[in-house]
Amino acid sequence: MSNKAVNSMVRLRATLANQHSIGSIKATMSFGALLLIQGVVLLPAQAASTVKSGQRVLMIEMTPALCSMQPTRARMRQCLEGYSLTVSGLDMGYGERCGRGSEPRLTPLQLKVVNRIMPDTTVRSQAWQRYGACSPLSASSYFRQITNYAGGLKLPNELNTGNSYTVSKSRFISQMTRLNSGMSSNSVDLICQKGSRRQSILTDIHVCYEGNDFGTCHDVVDSCGSRFIISGGR
Repeated sequence: MSNKAVNSMVRLRATLANQHSIGSIKATMSFGALLLIQGVVLLPAQAASTVKSGQRVLMIEMTPALCSMQPTRARMRQCLEGYSLTVSGLDMGYGERCGRGSEPRLTPLQLKVVNRIMPDTTVRSQAWQRYGACSPLSASSYFRQITNYAGGLKLPNELNTGNSYTVSKSRFISQMTRLNSGMSSNSVDLICQKGSRRQSILTDIHVCYEGNDFGTCHDVVDSCGSRFIISGGR
């Protein structure tokens, strides 16, 4: 991510902090704000009458933690450019691994949008092959659904500052539900891995939806315990 974009993010967080303080939450950042900071307009939602209603799971990765804990990721774009958060996929609930090597075809404009939250080509291809191709959606509609969900999701500021924090699970979940209308504690599944000192480090957040609304997560991992570390890469 360029210095210009980082500076824009800092200015936006400062503005939010002055205007919308919620308890201990000083500022928030949504994927939608990140997309707009980059000068990209979200594409409009597209109706898909053939898509069944049911649980969908947006999978968000804590990029600094995974880049540090998994050396094989070191050359990925999100690691090289210092992303705070990235999306790894959207499980639509139709099954897995239907793509068999097929590549998603996106227009240059949509690819520019998706790149802001899924910058790695391999990650996008794997998400499509594993989840998207199993659904009746086209690649364009599948990735549009991802950007729509991500664009409306608000996240605690601690995930975006570049610093590391030790937080309680209950406080973090409380922040998430305060920031996102209609979200309950059962709409979020937190996934952690053990660090070098056997501490729980947050690596993934799964947010569950029923159609366009927040839903209840069914296949819960919940591996973080009562306290965990948010790694900012510093």
